[in-house]
Amino acid sequence: MFERYTEKARRVIFFARYEASQFGASQIESEHILLGIIREDKKLAARFFKQTNTSVESIRREIEGRATVRDRISTEIDLPLSDGAKRTLSFAAEESELLGNHHIGTEHLLLGLLREENSIAAEVLYARGLRLSDIRHDLARQVHVESVTQKLLLDATRPADRDDQWVEELSEACIVVGLFTQDELLAEFTHVAALRQFSADAEALLRMLAAKGLVDPQRMLNLAFDLRDEKKLAEFIEKLRQR
Repeated sequence: MFERYTEKARRVIFFARYEASQFGASQIESEHILLGIIREDKKLAARFFKQTNTSVESIRREIEGRATVRDRISTEIDLPLSDGAKRTLSFAAEESELLGNHHIGTEHLLLGLLREENSIAAEVLYARGLRLSDIRHDLARQVHVESVTQKLLLDATRPADRDDQWVEELSEACIVVGLFTQDELLAEFTHVAALRQFSADAEALLRMLAAKGLVDPQRMLNLAFDLRDEKKLAEFIEKLRQR
Protein backbone atom coordinates (compact mmCIF):
# COMPACT_ATOMS: atom_id res chain seq x y z
CA MET A 1 0.00 0.00 0.00
CA PHE A 2 2.86 2.36 0.81
CA GLU A 3 5.20 1.49 -2.08
CA ARG A 4 5.00 5.00 -3.60
CA TYR A 5 5.37 6.74 -0.24
CA THR A 6 8.51 8.76 0.43
CA GLU A 7 10.49 7.95 3.56
CA LYS A 8 9.01 11.01 5.29
CA ALA A 9 5.45 10.01 4.35
CA ARG A 10 6.02 6.51 5.72
CA ARG A 11 7.31 7.99 8.94
CA VAL A 12 4.19 10.16 9.13
CA ILE A 13 2.08 6.98 9.14
CA PHE A 14 4.39 5.49 11.78
CA PHE A 15 3.98 8.55 13.98
CA ALA A 16 0.22 8.64 13.31
CA ARG A 17 0.03 5.11 14.71
CA TYR A 18 2.06 6.24 17.72
CA GLU A 19 -0.21 9.27 18.30
CA ALA A 20 -3.30 7.08 18.07
CA SER A 21 -1.87 4.72 20.70
CA GLN A 22 -1.15 7.68 23.01
CA PHE A 23 -4.77 8.80 22.71
CA GLY A 24 -5.94 5.27 23.45
CA ALA A 25 -7.73 5.22 20.09
CA SER A 26 -8.81 1.94 18.54
CA GLN A 27 -8.09 3.25 15.02
CA ILE A 28 -5.76 5.71 13.31
CA GLU A 29 -7.83 8.79 12.51
CA SER A 30 -7.10 11.72 10.21
CA GLU A 31 -6.14 13.93 13.15
CA HIS A 32 -3.44 11.43 14.08
CA ILE A 33 -2.06 11.72 10.54
CA LEU A 34 -1.99 15.51 10.94
CA LEU A 35 -0.06 15.14 14.19
CA GLY A 36 2.28 12.77 12.36
CA ILE A 37 2.93 15.41 9.69
CA ILE A 38 3.66 18.03 12.33
CA ARG A 39 6.04 15.70 14.12
CA GLU A 40 7.89 14.43 11.03
CA ASP A 41 7.95 17.25 8.46
CA LYS A 42 8.66 20.52 10.26
CA LYS A 43 9.71 22.16 6.98
CA LEU A 44 6.29 21.50 5.41
CA ALA A 45 4.53 22.69 8.56
CA ALA A 46 6.57 25.90 8.60
CA ARG A 47 5.94 26.47 4.90
CA PHE A 48 2.14 26.43 5.07
CA PHE A 49 1.25 27.07 8.70
CA LYS A 50 3.35 30.22 9.07
CA GLN A 51 1.53 31.76 6.11
CA THR A 52 -1.56 31.89 8.32
CA ASN A 53 0.30 32.63 11.58
CA THR A 54 -0.51 29.16 12.85
CA SER A 55 1.65 27.44 15.44
CA VAL A 56 1.96 23.67 15.51
CA GLU A 57 1.49 23.83 19.27
CA SER A 58 -1.99 25.35 18.85
CA ILE A 59 -2.95 22.58 16.44
CA ARG A 60 -1.87 19.90 18.88
CA ARG A 61 -3.70 21.59 21.75
CA GLU A 62 -6.95 21.79 19.79
CA ILE A 63 -6.78 18.16 18.68
CA GLU A 64 -6.06 17.08 22.24
CA GLY A 65 -9.03 19.16 23.41
CA ARG A 66 -11.44 17.73 20.83
CA ALA A 67 -10.39 14.10 20.71
CA THR A 68 -11.54 11.47 23.18
CA VAL A 69 -8.58 10.43 25.31
CA ARG A 70 -8.54 6.94 26.81
CA ASP A 71 -5.92 4.75 28.44
CA ARG A 72 -2.83 4.43 26.30
CA ILE A 73 -2.48 1.42 24.08
CA SER A 74 0.76 -0.48 23.59
CA THR A 75 2.65 0.70 20.51
CA GLU A 76 3.21 -2.96 19.66
CA ILE A 77 -0.46 -3.25 18.68
CA ASP A 78 -0.95 -2.69 14.94
CA LEU A 79 -3.87 -0.25 14.89
CA PRO A 80 -6.01 -0.19 11.72
CA LEU A 81 -6.85 2.89 9.69
CA SER A 82 -10.31 4.35 10.17
CA ASP A 83 -12.53 4.82 7.11
CA GLY A 84 -11.76 8.55 7.21
CA ALA A 85 -8.02 7.91 7.35
CA LYS A 86 -8.30 5.50 4.42
CA ARG A 87 -10.10 8.16 2.40
CA THR A 88 -7.37 10.64 3.34
CA LEU A 89 -4.69 8.33 1.96
CA SER A 90 -6.77 7.68 -1.16
CA PHE A 91 -7.16 11.43 -1.70
CA ALA A 92 -3.41 11.87 -1.18
CA ALA A 93 -2.74 9.37 -3.98
CA GLU A 94 -5.15 11.24 -6.27
CA GLU A 95 -3.48 14.58 -5.48
CA SER A 96 -0.09 13.10 -6.33
CA GLU A 97 -1.41 12.03 -9.73
CA LEU A 98 -3.08 15.40 -10.33
CA LEU A 99 0.27 17.11 -9.77
CA GLY A 100 2.03 14.66 -12.07
CA ASN A 101 4.16 13.21 -9.28
CA HIS A 102 5.33 9.61 -9.14
CA HIS A 103 5.68 9.64 -5.35
CA ILE A 104 3.29 10.26 -2.45
CA GLY A 105 4.83 12.69 0.00
CA THR A 106 3.84 14.59 3.11
CA GLU A 107 2.53 17.43 0.92
CA HIS A 108 0.04 15.04 -0.70
CA LEU A 109 -1.02 13.76 2.72
CA LEU A 110 -1.75 17.36 3.74
CA LEU A 111 -3.94 17.81 0.65
CA GLY A 112 -5.66 14.52 1.47
CA LEU A 113 -6.47 15.78 4.97
CA LEU A 114 -8.05 18.95 3.57
CA ARG A 115 -10.21 16.89 1.20
CA GLU A 116 -11.56 14.75 4.06
CA GLU A 117 -13.70 17.73 5.03
CA ASN A 118 -15.75 16.18 7.83
CA SER A 119 -12.71 15.20 9.91
CA ILE A 120 -11.27 16.95 12.95
CA ALA A 121 -8.02 17.46 11.02
CA ALA A 122 -9.72 19.30 8.14
CA GLU A 123 -11.77 21.45 10.51
CA VAL A 124 -8.63 22.43 12.42
CA LEU A 125 -6.77 23.29 9.22
CA TYR A 126 -9.63 25.22 7.61
CA ALA A 127 -10.21 27.17 10.82
CA ARG A 128 -6.59 28.36 10.56
CA GLY A 129 -6.97 29.61 7.01
CA LEU A 130 -5.46 26.73 5.05
CA ARG A 131 -7.29 26.16 1.77
CA LEU A 132 -7.08 23.19 -0.57
CA SER A 133 -6.93 25.31 -3.73
CA ASP A 134 -4.16 27.56 -2.38
CA ILE A 135 -1.91 24.67 -1.40
CA ARG A 136 -2.59 22.89 -4.71
CA HIS A 137 -1.56 26.02 -6.61
CA ASP A 138 1.56 26.45 -4.49
CA LEU A 139 2.60 22.84 -5.07
CA ALA A 140 1.80 23.01 -8.80
CA ARG A 141 4.07 26.06 -9.02
CA GLN A 142 6.81 24.16 -7.22
CA VAL A 143 6.46 21.22 -9.61
CA HIS A 144 6.76 23.59 -12.57
CA VAL A 145 9.82 25.36 -11.14
CA GLU A 146 11.50 21.99 -10.57
CA SER A 147 10.67 20.85 -14.12
CA VAL A 148 11.95 24.13 -15.58
CA THR A 149 15.15 23.80 -13.58
CA GLN A 150 15.62 20.26 -14.86
CA LYS A 151 14.94 21.41 -18.44
CA LEU A 152 17.48 24.21 -18.11
CA LEU A 153 20.09 21.74 -16.92
CA LEU A 154 19.36 19.48 -19.90
CA ASP A 155 19.30 22.38 -22.35
CA ALA A 156 22.61 23.72 -21.08
CA THR A 157 24.38 21.12 -23.20
CA ARG A 158 22.53 21.86 -26.45
CA PRO A 159 21.65 24.99 -28.45
CA ALA A 160 18.27 26.58 -27.76
CA ASP A 161 15.69 25.88 -30.44
CA ARG A 162 14.09 28.71 -32.43
CA ASP A 163 11.17 29.21 -30.06
CA ASP A 164 13.37 29.32 -26.97
CA GLN A 165 15.55 31.94 -28.64
CA TRP A 166 12.82 34.39 -29.62
CA VAL A 167 10.85 33.91 -26.40
CA GLU A 168 13.94 34.75 -24.37
CA GLU A 169 14.81 37.83 -26.44
CA LEU A 170 11.21 39.11 -26.59
CA SER A 171 10.74 38.56 -22.86
CA GLU A 172 13.83 40.62 -22.09
CA ALA A 173 12.67 43.38 -24.44
CA CYS A 174 9.19 43.51 -22.84
CA ILE A 175 10.73 43.80 -19.38
CA VAL A 176 13.13 46.52 -20.51
CA VAL A 177 10.36 48.70 -22.00
CA GLY A 178 8.22 48.20 -18.88
CA LEU A 179 5.34 46.16 -20.27
CA PHE A 180 5.58 43.86 -17.27
CA THR A 181 8.04 42.85 -14.56
CA GLN A 182 10.10 39.68 -14.51
CA ASP A 183 7.99 38.37 -11.58
CA GLU A 184 4.78 38.93 -13.56
CA LEU A 185 6.25 37.12 -16.55
CA LEU A 186 7.40 34.14 -14.48
CA ALA A 187 4.03 33.96 -12.73
CA GLU A 188 2.22 33.79 -16.10
CA PHE A 189 4.66 31.18 -17.45
CA THR A 190 4.06 29.10 -14.33
CA HIS A 191 0.28 29.48 -14.57
CA VAL A 192 0.15 28.42 -18.22
CA ALA A 193 2.54 25.52 -17.71
CA ALA A 194 0.48 24.26 -14.77
CA LEU A 195 -2.63 24.27 -16.96
CA ARG A 196 -0.80 22.00 -19.41
CA GLN A 197 -1.33 19.20 -16.90
CA PHE A 198 -4.86 19.12 -18.34
CA SER A 199 -5.93 18.34 -21.90
CA ALA A 200 -5.69 20.95 -24.66
CA ASP A 201 -9.51 20.92 -24.89
CA ALA A 202 -9.80 21.65 -21.16
CA GLU A 203 -7.39 24.57 -21.42
CA ALA A 204 -9.16 25.96 -24.50
CA LEU A 205 -12.60 25.74 -22.85
CA LEU A 206 -11.40 27.48 -19.68
CA ARG A 207 -9.78 30.26 -21.72
CA MET A 208 -13.03 30.77 -23.66
CA LEU A 209 -14.96 31.03 -20.39
CA ALA A 210 -12.39 33.51 -19.10
CA ALA A 211 -12.77 35.60 -22.27
CA LYS A 212 -16.52 35.73 -21.58
CA GLY A 213 -15.83 36.97 -18.06
CA LEU A 214 -17.19 33.76 -16.50
CA VAL A 215 -13.88 32.56 -15.06
CA ASP A 216 -11.17 34.49 -13.25
CA PRO A 217 -8.05 34.00 -15.43
CA GLN A 218 -5.90 33.78 -12.30
CA ARG A 219 -8.02 30.96 -10.89
CA MET A 220 -8.25 28.75 -13.97
CA LEU A 221 -5.85 26.20 -12.50
CA ASN A 222 -7.84 25.93 -9.27
CA LEU A 223 -11.08 25.65 -11.24
CA ALA A 224 -9.62 22.90 -13.42
CA PHE A 225 -8.87 20.86 -10.33
CA ASP A 226 -12.31 21.63 -8.82
CA LEU A 227 -14.21 20.56 -11.94
CA ARG A 228 -12.82 17.04 -11.62
CA ASP A 229 -15.15 16.77 -8.61
CA GLU A 230 -18.64 15.80 -9.85
CA LYS A 231 -20.41 17.87 -7.19
CA LYS A 232 -18.42 21.02 -7.95
CA LEU A 233 -18.88 20.48 -11.69
CA ALA A 234 -22.65 20.27 -11.23
CA GLU A 235 -22.62 23.45 -9.09
CA PHE A 236 -20.61 25.33 -11.71
CA ILE A 237 -22.93 24.25 -14.54
CA GLU A 238 -25.95 25.32 -12.48
CA LYS A 239 -24.44 28.79 -11.99
CA LEU A 240 -23.99 29.09 -15.76
CA ARG A 241 -27.63 28.14 -16.32
CA GLN A 242 -28.81 30.79 -13.84
CA ARG A 243 -27.04 33.63 -15.64
